[in-house]
Amino acid sequence: MGARKRAALRGQWYPESREACLKELEGYRKEGWLKRPDGEGYRAGIVPHAGWFFSGSIACRVIETVARGELPDLVVLFGHHLGPSDPTSVMTEGTLETPFGDLKIHEAFSEALGKNPFVRREMGPFMAPENTLELQLPFIRYFFGETPVCLMGVAPNKCAETVGESVVTTACNLGLTVKVIGSTDLTHYGPNFDFTSQGKGKEARAWVYDANDQEAIDRMTGLDAAYFTGDALTRRNACCAGAVTATLAAARALGIDRGLEVAHITSFNKSPSDSFVGYTGVVF
Repeated sequence: MGARKRAALRGQWYPESREACLKELEGYRKEGWLKRPDGEGYRAGIVPHAGWFFSGSIACRVIETVARGELPDLVVLFGHHLGPSDPTSVMTEGTLETPFGDLKIHEAFSEALGKNPFVRREMGPFMAPENTLELQLPFIRYFFGETPVCLMGVAPNKCAETVGESVVTTACNLGLTVKVIGSTDLTHYGPNFDFTSQGKGKEARAWVYDANDQEAIDRMTGLDAAYFTGDALTRRNACCAGAVTATLAAARALGIDRGLEVAHITSFNKSPSDSFVGYTGVVF
């Protein structure tokens, strides 16, 4: 059965108890400023991964939307902060602690995916505290129930699109239905991130929100996977560009040709500072 990954960020990045998480989650579902996509049939999503205080409502809305309708056989979650030269890896066994109960790794699927030469079968990167994946797990457990998952860390290189396509191909070969979630934040701007090309103040915030962030969002909704292993690395408008690339490639392989933006904010909305981060949610 493998190891049990503890919820290391519980009580820090999101509430400690089941009751407190449920209260937050129910509050997020009532927030009126987020778009409410109509209908069912959504197969994939992009979510942010700051602490729930900053972006939990966006992640909640995206995952709730993707979970509508008949539950899939598994959910694949892409994340990790990686560079182009880092390995892409998959967690092949074990369980994941969440405040709403454990999630199981879909071992047959993860093992099959790990046989690809561009994917490492590893446990270490997934057992360490890591926000890009862990912060989504309570939402997945709540909305998808006991549906098993596959966790992947995807590097932003030429193999990232193949990773997304392979997820869909592997699921089809095993007779499984799949939904996909990719985790990323947008521009990290300001002196804390050594990124001050537009100076400070209102003009800098406008550039981040209206230009740099929006460029990434437009590429997401247009399913331009290649952008995130190219220009996005230079523009620094997606911190987990490999996860985005794989999600968009998987969405295309699932027959999707367009995404819908659910929300776009920055951390400045919650905590004004010269250093701030952009967040979006997209469903496909």
